[in-house]
Amino acid sequence: MIANAPFMPADPTERFTVIFRALQRSVADNGYRLKIHGPLIVLIWNYLARQIARFARIASRPPQSPRTRTRAPRPVEREPATPKPKPPLTLPRGFAWLIRLLPNGPATVVAGAAARADLQLFMEDPIVLDLLATHPSLGRILRPLHTMLGLRPPQIIKRPRKPRSAPTNPATPRPKRPRPKRQPDFMAQYKVNPDGSIDFTPEQLRDILGPPPPPVPPWHHPFVPSFDAKKMWRKGPRG
Repeated sequence: MIANAPFMPADPTERFTVIFRALQRSVADNGYRLKIHGPLIVLIWNYLARQIARFARIASRPPQSPRTRTRAPRPVEREPATPKPKPPLTLPRGFAWLIRLLPNGPATVVAGAAARADLQLFMEDPIVLDLLATHPSLGRILRPLHTMLGLRPPQIIKRPRKPRSAPTNPATPRPKRPRPKRQPDFMAQYKVNPDGSIDFTPEQLRDILGPPPPPVPPWHHPFVPSFDAKKMWRKGPRG
């Protein structure tokens, strides 16, 4: 385990500091090389520094039980809050945003992979698990760091799920949606023979081909003689 490594201290606070101080230096050293915006590098540096200080401050307190929050009653009349101006630059969000911020560069290996492996071993140490059991507020620090490095937080620091509220009218059944009528098969209206041919009825042929053409007037009929021209041909004298 990482506690037996000679370059890692046994104290969880010191070990946490070593992991994320190395991450700070890696981002700062490789950020300029990868052409990352300078103020963004400063934001990442300051954010990690605040998390290191918060971890040390909370871990030094005596063990506390998880506190339960009680909401104060809201006043009847509240003054409209003035919207705070949005800062010009904030840290990225999303799963593994630090890994995606440093693509295809040396910082991915140094800052991303090393910090991920160290944090995974850090969370598996029994001393750290005992510390998290007595100081549950450390989960508020570790959850964003897991998300930043593309790790799923373990069960010990996951947020408890809120209980589902009971339905207001449990006896009222939910109305069912009307199911759409099934459309009939298109070929079911035709008689298909075993050889693949189709027998159409006169009505079906009329629907497919349309109505029959109008009758042709008599003056448009072709001329057909009513007599046999060969028999009426007068032959010449016999020799």
